[in-house]
Amino acid sequence: MTTTTEFELECQTLGLACAKANFRLDKKVPPAFKSAFLGYRSQKKKLNYFERKWLSLRLSAVKRGMVLDPQVDAVFLERITPSHCPVTLEPLSTEQKPKSIELKSKNNPSVDRLVNEGTYAAGNIGIVSVRVNEAKGDMTFEEVGAIATSGDFYKGLEGVEWMRLATLMYGAWSMAVRGADPYLLPLATYPGPAMFTSESQNVQLLLMRHCRDDVWPQSMNVWLQATMDAGGSTEEFMLFAQQLKTAVGQQDYPPSAWLVPGVFDGFVDWYNECKTSISPLIQSHREKYQAGIDHEAIVGRWNVGSRYLS
Repeated sequence: MTTTTEFELECQTLGLACAKANFRLDKKVPPAFKSAFLGYRSQKKKLNYFERKWLSLRLSAVKRGMVLDPQVDAVFLERITPSHCPVTLEPLSTEQKPKSIELKSKNNPSVDRLVNEGTYAAGNIGIVSVRVNEAKGDMTFEEVGAIATSGDFYKGLEGVEWMRLATLMYGAWSMAVRGADPYLLPLATYPGPAMFTSESQNVQLLLMRHCRDDVWPQSMNVWLQATMDAGGSTEEFMLFAQQLKTAVGQQDYPPSAWLVPGVFDGFVDWYNECKTSISPLIQSHREKYQAGIDHEAIVGRWNVGSRYLS
């Protein structure tokens, strides 16, 4: 949890930094921020896109009574910002608009708290377009998942786009409920770097990579061994793996293969049957994918409410 002293210090430091960067004074900022902001009289400094984005994110946090995770800085934001929105698959634009233009481009990158009740922390933030973030609003994972399952067009997003959004939110949500991997969800998009991902999501990521022509079929050996170790059917696994490989080859966007009828059902049957042998295999991959992210420290600072603690 953030202490009063820590929060006050962040407000003062941030107030000075925002004044120096020539930000406009936000009326909703805490008093300590406002006092520091108005007290700055020195030279202004021009920042690059991600430096301004970092200050804006810190500002959003303090307005909600939070302090931005120290692991999240301008360099981190630049590293996790993709070229395309992982939900709409449209190119993201980092073009800065003149001050006179208040409206943001719907394709600008927007930092989204995946679990809205959680802090702005590595693992709980993802980069999507402004359009997606506005559609999501304050929705919980359960609400987004329900829309995704229905397949309906809603608030400007197609059903498949809601499923991609649910994919991004699932890892952080499963971490918040301390359930590790409460249930299985199709990996409809690529999670961003450092984003919380569940074991089942990591297995799906690896399986997609192992279905490439240049590594097939030798890449299946490790999964076949895990299947045998768990007492599963290697024949049924290879039928599923071949179906996945075919689907991946037919899709312009590989994760869409998990939405091809029958593919994800085959995964669920195999994963549930052989999970005891799969889990040890995936651990090193999870550690590499989320390198430098202290899961326990982050979740320990979340103020997510009682519904996540039951």
